Amino acid sequence: MNRIKKHTLPKRRIAERLRRAGFPVTVTPTTDSCDLVVDEHVRVALRVAFPRTRTHRVTVQGRRYDYRYRSWQFNFHHHGKMEKRYADVIVCLAMEPRDAAREQVFVIPWEAVSGKTFSLHAARHRYAGRYAPYLNRWQVITQAAGDTASRLREVA
Repeated sequence: MNRIKKHTLPKRRIAERLRRAGFPVTVTPTTDSCDLVVDEHVRVALRVAFPRTRTHRVTVQGRRYDYRYRSWQFNFHHHGKMEKRYADVIVCLAMEPRDAAREQVFVIPWEAVSGKTFSLHAARHRYAGRYAPYLNRWQVITQAAGDTASRLREVA
């Protein structure tokens, strides 16, 4: 599977999920900086990551420890720069190739993005970092669309 297909399939899944929730969704061409347009004006950028094994080295009291763990890396920047606002909402999808039920989706408003990247590490405990409040937070799209009636319903 090439990079285009790895992004296109999740893009369709997210678009369908938003459509089932009652939103009109337009899929944009791959040349655009966002992936979807929701409710004719909310630009949604999709970031898809597959797990990789990374080595983390820690030195404590002169002793060196190496840890290997799975993590997902999401890039918010374009060519190392965060110059202009290219989306209103960023959806980060941490793919789990062998178990789709364990996939994690973070729906992050542009205003909450505070760096160029987001690293999600597999651990015994649930992620509790900066973007933890945005785990499955689909209401962010409702708020960005300006719909106070909260027409977003629970969709599996």
